[in-house]
Amino acid sequence: MSDEEITYATLRFHKSSSGLQDGGRPDETQVPSEASHRECSVPWYLIAIPLGILCSILLVTVAVLVKHIFQYSQEKHELQKTLNDLHQEYSTMQNDSYLREEMLRNKSIEFEALREHLDSLNRKQNRCRGETKVVLDCKQRTGKHVEARWFCCGIKCYYFIMDGKQWTGCKQTCQNCSLSLLKIEDDDELKFLQLQINPSSYWTGLSYETKKRKWQWIDDSPLKLDLNITNFNPNTRRCVFLSKTRLDDVECDQPYHCICERRQ
Repeated sequence: MSDEEITYATLRFHKSSSGLQDGGRPDETQVPSEASHRECSVPWYLIAIPLGILCSILLVTVAVLVKHIFQYSQEKHELQKTLNDLHQEYSTMQNDSYLREEMLRNKSIEFEALREHLDSLNRKQNRCRGETKVVLDCKQRTGKHVEARWFCCGIKCYYFIMDGKQWTGCKQTCQNCSLSLLKIEDDDELKFLQLQINPSSYWTGLSYETKKRKWQWIDDSPLKLDLNITNFNPNTRRCVFLSKTRLDDVECDQPYHCICERRQ
């Protein structure tokens, strides 16, 4: 009996141990499932890190690309501005070049005109006849012969009558000989005549009209020369004489020589 109880106890012990073993099996089966779960979660974690790194790289790349694109846009804008400035400078240089060409062309035209004018003056001067004495046949009106020295130059002939008269007397003498008192056209003719005359003074066809209150030539044309007028009185009749040094006015009753002219 005691052996059986011992055996029983032993059986119970083994049963309990077997039960413990049986009870431990679920635990053993649960441990591999948790391990498998852990084994499955570790690869996702390892994948997330590269993905994060890859996203960061992509963001950096995008940022770098945006920066380069912005810099490219800025450089393009600056280059376009520089190109526009160069184009404007080129257009300005073209305009300046055109203006210079126009100025050169105009100067060339002016030069040609001046050269032609000079050639014309030279031809006129070459046509000037030397001074000679002549006896003017004025007897058709006065029955007198008038002695004068004369020369022609260009389109005019000048007659120097060495006979002192008042202004009206010289005017009448020139008219009697189918001539007219001298009319000086411009400064060139004035300088030319001053080189030709002797130190005497000669009446010209210029006088001051008190009624019209202006200087005018005997053909009623206006004065275009500068007069060296001293103590001018507009209420008195004044006449202009020519000397080797000046063209001036004086009272018309002074006795001066005469310069008559005629056109060829």
